[in-house]
Amino acid sequence: MQTEHLELVYRCVPWAKIHSITGDKAHWRRRKVIELVSKGLTQAQIARKIGWSYSTVKREIYEIRKTCKIRSK
Repeated sequence: MQTEHLELVYRCVPWAKIHSITGDKAHWRRRKVIELVSKGLTQAQIARKIGWSYSTVKREIYEIRKTCKIRSK
C-alpha cells in the first residue's frame, strides 16, 4: 500500500494594502496553529497549550483552511 504525502502550503495574503502589526500577529498565530496541528494536537489541546480561547483557535483554523492550498509531494 502506497501512502501519499501531502504538503500544506500557507501564504498570508493581506486583503488590503495596509500591512500592520495586526496582520503580522495573525500570521504568527496561524503559523503556530499549523505547527501544533501537524504534531497531532486537537483544537482544545492547542488552546490550552498556548493559552488562547478555544474559539480563537477554531477561528484561526477556519482562516487557514480558506487561504491554504494542499499539494501532493
